[in-house]
Amino acid sequence: MKNIIIILFLFLSFNCDAQLSGNIWKTPNPEKFLILKGDRLNSNIWKASLAQVGSGFADGMNQAYLFHNHGQFGNIKPNEEAWKNKWAKDQYGNPIVGQERFWQSSRALVFVTDFHHATRFAGSRLDEYSALTYAIGHGAKKKKWYWYLADLGIIFASRSIGFHTSYEWIFK
Repeated sequence: MKNIIIILFLFLSFNCDAQLSGNIWKTPNPEKFLILKGDRLNSNIWKASLAQVGSGFADGMNQAYLFHNHGQFGNIKPNEEAWKNKWAKDQYGNPIVGQERFWQSSRALVFVTDFHHATRFAGSRLDEYSALTYAIGHGAKKKKWYWYLADLGIIFASRSIGFHTSYEWIFK
């Protein structure tokens, strides 16, 4: 935590452009401040990052469900049994593979049949929303390569935070 505070302090001190002139502090120039300058970070980076937190959270839930399901998911069937939800059942309750339980239950609407497909669906839609939001926020601005790298770093960190929160803290 101490290192993060030091890095944040150094980061802000390089970007705020506040200088000591005698005993009077000059106010920082908002054009030089990292987050306020529109041509540096993407204008929709925070919306895209929030979507990536959700996507990472869904992916973490999916992985915890598949590989570390110890009953913490309540009445949700384990994946070894959940695949049967998309198929019709015979009179004895056995799945009839190839005969869908309802229209599109094994294809387009498979995400409503089990937890694995629901989390994959949610993660994919959030990834798509994130990409679209980022693209809209970019506009026709040209910026230096390292600002794209900063955008990528923020998005990567956001997804990692979502994944870590669900996989390590909540469901493990």
